[in-house]
Amino acid sequence: MQALVDRIGIPLFIQAVIELWNELFLLLMIFSLSSKVKLGKDQVRQPFTVPYTGEIIVFYYAILLYNLFNVLGIVTVGRTAALFEWTARVSVFLYYVTGAFQTLFFVQIVKKHIAEKNGLTKLKTAAFAVQLLHLPLLLLLVTNHFTGLLYSFDRMSIYSRGPLYFLWTAVTVISFLFVFAVYWYHRRSTEPFLRQIICTATGIPVIGILLHAVTDPGVGFNNISVSVTAFIIFIFYEKHRTAAAVQKSQALDRARTALAENRLALEQSKNVVLMAQIQPHFINNYLMSLRARCRQDPELYEYVTNFSLYMRAHFDALGDTKMILFEKEMESIEAYLALESENYGDRLRIEYDIAYDNFLIPAFSVQPLVENAVRHGIATYEKGGTVRISVRAQDQTTCVEIRDTGVGSSNITKRQSERKRIGYNNARARLRSAAAGILTVSSDAHGTTAAISLRSQNVKGV
Repeated sequence: MQALVDRIGIPLFIQAVIELWNELFLLLMIFSLSSKVKLGKDQVRQPFTVPYTGEIIVFYYAILLYNLFNVLGIVTVGRTAALFEWTARVSVFLYYVTGAFQTLFFVQIVKKHIAEKNGLTKLKTAAFAVQLLHLPLLLLLVTNHFTGLLYSFDRMSIYSRGPLYFLWTAVTVISFLFVFAVYWYHRRSTEPFLRQIICTATGIPVIGILLHAVTDPGVGFNNISVSVTAFIIFIFYEKHRTAAAVQKSQALDRARTALAENRLALEQSKNVVLMAQIQPHFINNYLMSLRARCRQDPELYEYVTNFSLYMRAHFDALGDTKMILFEKEMESIEAYLALESENYGDRLRIEYDIAYDNFLIPAFSVQPLVENAVRHGIATYEKGGTVRISVRAQDQTTCVEIRDTGVGSSNITKRQSERKRIGYNNARARLRSAAAGILTVSSDAHGTTAAISLRSQNVKGV
């Protein structure tokens, strides 16, 4: 290591180390850009790719090679063996090639994403003309081994600029200034993220090229500038990816909500048809007649009464999303819980903490939550548990909370989990369709809580 430092000097050694570290960071950034963001909490997660990701990855690979060839050129300084001499010549040649590629690449970005996208034929032609300016430079590069017009090496493999090196610098600067001028003229029609990429990828490298042209050719200001450019673009990219992922996730949530509402509307339509077919008034009359025959058996009488109330509430609510008194919703819920108490006995305990019930709520928006608590919370837990229904005022809102202590979420089957989610989605859809409030569901080691928050303008006194 000391021999290398003595041969190339401390400044070049430090530059080589920094560029090797930059290579590591570039690989990490390429890996990060190549990994797709996945949106959604369901079993099927949707991959999400940020626009311009492919172009940025290509640019990063070009910088990776650009730095690598420069490091190879540095470590061969002072070596006279034929192998090292040819390594120096090949690495510098490829260094120029990757540098030209980066310049042409951003001219192509302008042509593709600004000129072609907006149908600007003249701009597309101008971009092509700028790209043609590089053909003479590439010809000089190919023939440089014989002419030495761009650069040359002495016997110690030390690089020096040729008499026409200024042409390479001038055309590169002109190309970047063209890209910047196009951006500036069309900045209002260019999306913000692309503007950030173009500004960063033109401004910083131009400064590096000018510094490199007027300073010691051994100091790689070009490489320093493109590495800084890569880091800044990565920061912009991560910020843009986060914002884009949030927007996409919100759009997916809106689509899921709309789908749930459509499914609810479809189910309501099916229920309307079904209710018309089975003549619910006939069933209700029959249950009332059956209840009258059970008066001598109080327990059976109460059981049929609760079942009648439960069925009547379903008949009234399944095809409608109108607002009803919470008191009326509770009648159906109490009838349902009375029926389930007959099934589960001591395993099901009910607690009420209802401060008041004189407000309106969408019909059948609370009962599915109570049914979820019983069927998917208490029923799946061997020891049973408690379902607690509470109503309280908080911050000018009314909160209806249904909590179970069954902690049986790990015991339910996949089908039961899907039905439980359907119950929540239906309740959310009813609340959303009536613009009445929001539903939040949370689970912990002690049970599941479903809370409906009714906004103050939707809480009606009666």
